[in-house]
Amino acid sequence: MSDVPNTPSSELLSLLQDLRLSVPRVIQSPPTQPRRASVALIIRLRPAPELVFEGNEPEGYIGRVISKSDFGVGYTLDDFFKLPWVNHANTVPEILFIRRAPHTSSSSSSSSSSSTSPTSVSHGRWSSHIAFPGGRHEPDDQSAYFTALRETWEEVGVDLAEKEFLHVGRLDEREVTTSLGKRLLMILSPFVFLQTSPFSPTPELQASEVSSIHWIPLSLLSPPISPDQWSQIEIDIGSRLSPRNKFVRWCLRNLIGKMQFGCVLLPDEPEIVAEGFDPSNEFDEFAEGSGSWFNEGKRHLRLWGLTLGMTLDLIAHYPSASPAHRVLPPSATPSKPSSPTTSEFNHEGELDFIPDPKTPVTVQSSFEDQWEAARKAIEEAKKNGTPSNAKNNGDPVKVDGRRKTKKRRRGVGPGMTAVFPRFSYPDVNFWIWVFGRRYRQVIQGWENSVRGPDRAADRRVNWSGQALATFYSAVRQALVVTIIMRALLSGVGIAGLTWILVRGLGGSGGKEL
Repeated sequence: MSDVPNTPSSELLSLLQDLRLSVPRVIQSPPTQPRRASVALIIRLRPAPELVFEGNEPEGYIGRVISKSDFGVGYTLDDFFKLPWVNHANTVPEILFIRRAPHTSSSSSSSSSSSTSPTSVSHGRWSSHIAFPGGRHEPDDQSAYFTALRETWEEVGVDLAEKEFLHVGRLDEREVTTSLGKRLLMILSPFVFLQTSPFSPTPELQASEVSSIHWIPLSLLSPPISPDQWSQIEIDIGSRLSPRNKFVRWCLRNLIGKMQFGCVLLPDEPEIVAEGFDPSNEFDEFAEGSGSWFNEGKRHLRLWGLTLGMTLDLIAHYPSASPAHRVLPPSATPSKPSSPTTSEFNHEGELDFIPDPKTPVTVQSSFEDQWEAARKAIEEAKKNGTPSNAKNNGDPVKVDGRRKTKKRRRGVGPGMTAVFPRFSYPDVNFWIWVFGRRYRQVIQGWENSVRGPDRAADRRVNWSGQALATFYSAVRQALVVTIIMRALLSGVGIAGLTWILVRGLGGSGGKEL
């Protein structure tokens, strides 16, 4: 669509083109855990404020009015992105987030890599978390896609099957695990929808599930993120591993510290709040992992975990989504994003149409194949001479004796590691690095898979699941070593103090004699 001007909507068009040309990975459920869930990523284009639409004219207005026939309802994607109001320079692409309802109690366990509630019943562990609408697959659901439709309707009262919405694609599925990745909880299917109307339907929030909805501009979510927009959430690992025993929790907290997840700070400006929910009074800031936060006199949403990972998975399809940093260094200044026509688009030339979505490829769960598929793909890449420098973002490399710029296929970006935590104790992070060789190989192989030639072997690898599995395998080993070393040092310290005390008492007793 070379006639489309370079506007925010044209970049969104390029994102959708790339999304539909990418082959999504569908994870096959292992026999031991068939549970699945789906979420809906809903995008809309908020019209420029100076535009006036038929039926919404101000009193006495006599200027140009956009007729209902040009709203875009029922249009195909190609025709929708040709509309003048869509391509206006001040039209803003936005994505829908929900804030889960606040709760006073906490659940005994949860997934440390997720901040999206995968169930249709809200639990305390998701209290005030920022998420996408969605929930657990029910036996009567015809498919994962139907689950996304049903859960969105139940939670926020928006019918994605209506003509105002188009299903535009899906992202790679993700595995949701327990806190240290030891047990698979479910597999999550993200579906992407586009609202083809300048006016959003009025939501009807299920107050027991959702407290508010928020439309966030996609521009606020595109890396590199400003340092003052990036923060972290601390999760008490002791409460995850031993939620009922206070003494054990205290010991674990002091032995291994807390997990620290990166998060993006977003403006807390709800468009709709649930009936009976008062944001000024019911501000659940202290719930672990809460999406609500008050800092420097301002209220923020904290986007983190699996929801952040899926958001960055989507943003990675943008034409300018290959930054060197997820968070912009303090001394750096943001550069102007490249236009869709000059981006590192892996498909030759500009597309004059929006393609149909690609057929998904089925991959194994990392709980059935933690490492073998990734190992084979990495070895095949080395055998074929694929460049192995994952840090190269476009430097010339030699291919068949000629110097070429290494281009990066979109669709994999900073979201690949955004769900992984660090620990508050430096020595724990050191041991994770020591035991994380396989994890680093998986990440490098994942990066290389989007820089080298498009190989079928790479598409058959569950990269996100194997990265998750190898990372938490390193974490578990690191925690065992840390606890043993802490115990040994504590034992040596107690023995030394005892020896000093006994020797001191013995010496004083001898002098008295």
